[in-house]
Order: sequence, then structure tokens, then C-alpha cells
Amino acid sequence: MRVVVSGYYGYGNLGDEALLAGLADGLRRRGHEVVVLSGDPAATRATHGVAATHRLFGAPFAIARADAVVSGGGGLLQDATSSRSLRYYLAVMRLARWWGKRVVVYAQSLGPLSPSGRASVAHALAGASVAVRDEASLALARALGANPVLVADPALLVPAPPAAEVDLRPVMLVPRGGHDELNRSLATLARALVAEDVPVAALALHAAHDDAAVARLTAEVPEVAARPAHDVEEALQVLSHARYVVSVRLHGCILAARLGIGFAGLSYDPKVRGFLEQARAPVFEAPVDVRSLRDLSLLSPPPEEHAVHHLRELAEEGIAWLDDTLRGERHDPRPRRSSHGPEVR
Repeated sequence: MRVVVSGYYGYGNLGDEALLAGLADGLRRRGHEVVVLSGDPAATRATHGVAATHRLFGAPFAIARADAVVSGGGGLLQDATSSRSLRYYLAVMRLARWWGKRVVVYAQSLGPLSPSGRASVAHALAGASVAVRDEASLALARALGANPVLVADPALLVPAPPAAEVDLRPVMLVPRGGHDELNRSLATLARALVAEDVPVAALALHAAHDDAAVARLTAEVPEVAARPAHDVEEALQVLSHARYVVSVRLHGCILAARLGIGFAGLSYDPKVRGFLEQARAPVFEAPVDVRSLRDLSLLSPPPEEHAVHHLRELAEEGIAWLDDTLRGERHDPRPRRSSHGPEVR
């Protein structure tokens, strides 16, 4: 089956690229041909080994030739950052339906949505198969009239690098451009850790947006070592050397979970809090209690093993659900356990 995948791909955001890696691999293992709508089709083809076309100019032809369209994953259906972005993703879904293609909304975090955005998304979800990646999105999808299932981010399924013996295991800080207050908290944390003779490093998961934040962090605290990563494999290698991860980026937390490294998140968005609650990991919001965060970083506790294992199971089950749905073999969502154990119906 030829499946077109629509998301924020081809823009150098290593979190989204990790999500695509897990999703594309899961679909290919089940015999599907994957075609990605990308901002940089050549880079997507080279990185993921899938067919790719431009997300604007190539989308109509790709959708016309497809058997199904997957919208996701990621935080696509929201208009807090851009109403234009929401209009694009909804237009892809409308075009697919106009051509009679099966449409699946997959591994998404829904919202935040304005009243007009809420109405548009409710219309788009009507009759669609919907799988979301956090409990808040599950509730919102139901409120919008959908019948969703709960899955987990496919980035949890990317291969982990071999364990490496390293002498220096820093606390790894992952900022996010545009969130200055949270990034300043990372700088304050870095100073406190350096005062305790704890090594500290910083990683940009989206270079175009986060390099400046890393540069400010290293300028304010020169002892912080910048660790570059140009692709998902390098990001995993960098994170695998950490003793603990403190991240403003959602996928800094998700990739730490994949590696079995303890992590805490600084939440700027419901999707970040949603994942941290599912993973039973510490969550901080502005104004950040840096003293508590310092104490936690010094202790560097491992992740909650049961919660992370459950999330990886949800990610695997989600790929199986997606495969069945694409093939038309599942008419009603099967029960999905919540992150706390009982089934969600």
C-alpha cells in the first residue's frame, strides 16, 4: 500500500525526524510504501531511505497516487503558533478526502486551538481514524466528536546506539529557541551545577531555531560544552553520554526515555506536560524552581522504568493499529490502556 505521510519533515528538527524514523520504519516493516511530504525532499530521501516530494508543489500528485494519507505525527493540529500551518495540514486532509483516500490522524498532540481552529479541526476529524499521543489530546479529540485511540510517539522506537564507556557524563541541557525564560532557567541551573563541579553540556535539536539559544547559554556559562548533532543518530549518541537530561524540547525528553536516561522537562506546551506525566517524569513550568531542579540533576535518578516500558508498548501497538486501519481491517478502535494502567475506551 502506498502511504503519504504529512508532517513537519525536512526542516532539520531532529525531534520530528526521529518521529518520522520510527513511523516510516514501522510502516515499511509491514509492507507499506512510504512517501513523505517534506520541506527538503532530497534530505528526507537520503536520511530515511523513503520516497519524498515537496510538501507544497508535490503534494497533489503524491496524494492522487496514494492509497492513504497519514497526518502526523507531532503537534500539527494547533493554531497557537501559526494558523497558516493549521490550514496547510487541514488542506492536505481535505485533498485526500476529495480524492477518496483513507485519512488517518496519527500520533498527534491536539491543540491549543482558537475557537475557529477548534471548529475547523472538529470538521476535519469527523469520520476520520484518530490516534493521539497524550491523555489531554485524547480528551480534546473526544470533545471535538472523534473516537480516538491512545498511542505513543514513534520516536520511542528508533534504534538506540551501542552503549559507550565515557569518562565524562554531563548533565545535558536542551533549550528551545523563543522560550527565553525557560532557557534562562537552564543557564541558572548550569551555573549551579558548575559550582558543584558537575560537567554540563548543551544540545540543539533544531539548529535553525536553537543554535542561538545554545550560544547564549555557553556565553553566559563558559563551562557548558556545546555538543552538535546533525542527524538523529548523532543526537542519540550525544544524549547517550549524559548522566541526566533537562530539556525544553519535547523530543529531548522522548529520546532520553528511549535511551533509558533520566530526564526532566521544562514545559512550555501541553504536549510536553502530557508526555512527562505519562512517563512519570519531573515537570517544571515558569517560573522554574531551579533549586529543586539542581537537586534533581545532582541526584540524576533513572527514568520510571515501568512507565517508559508502557509507552514503548503503546508506540508498538500504535504502529500495529495504524497498519490495520490503513488496510481497512479495523472498524472500531480497540481499547487502549491509559498511561496509568486501566483501559481507555
